[in-house]
Order: sequence, then structure tokens, then C-alpha cells
Amino acid sequence: MTKEMLHRMKTAGEYQRKAIRALFPEEMGGHLDMIEREMKMMVMEAVAELLKGCNKEDANKDGQSHEQTSKAKKINID
Repeated sequence: MTKEMLHRMKTAGEYQRKAIRALFPEEMGGHLDMIEREMKMMVMEAVAELLKGCNKEDANKDGQSHEQTSKAKKINID
């Protein structure tokens, strides 16, 4: 994506946020802030778990392929 497209997406997100806030009374602003923070934390936790899972799968794949390639036949020379 280009910088311009990212900037447009960010601007659109700001407009969406303002539109949602416009639907509720101003007194609910604190609640909406709390909900927004909680949602951000939930997304970050989900991403962290996803990355942990990907790292474990990569480690398992690397470990299995390493085991398969590292098996050597022992030969005794007398």
C-alpha cells in the first residue's frame, strides 16, 4: 500500500469513530473511551497469541526436519 492509501484509511477510521460517537449522548464519552481501550487490548492479545502459535508451529517444523535430516547410521569399524 502507498502512504497516500494508508493516510486515507486512517482518515476514514477517524470519521467512523466520530460518527459512532455522534450516535450517543456526550455523557457516554467516557464509556466509549473505555470500550475502545478494551477492544485495542483484546486485538493485541489475539495477535500475540496468533504469533505465539505461528512461532511454535515453525519451531516444530524446523525440529522435525532437523531430526529427519540428522539421523545417521552408526557404523563400527573394527
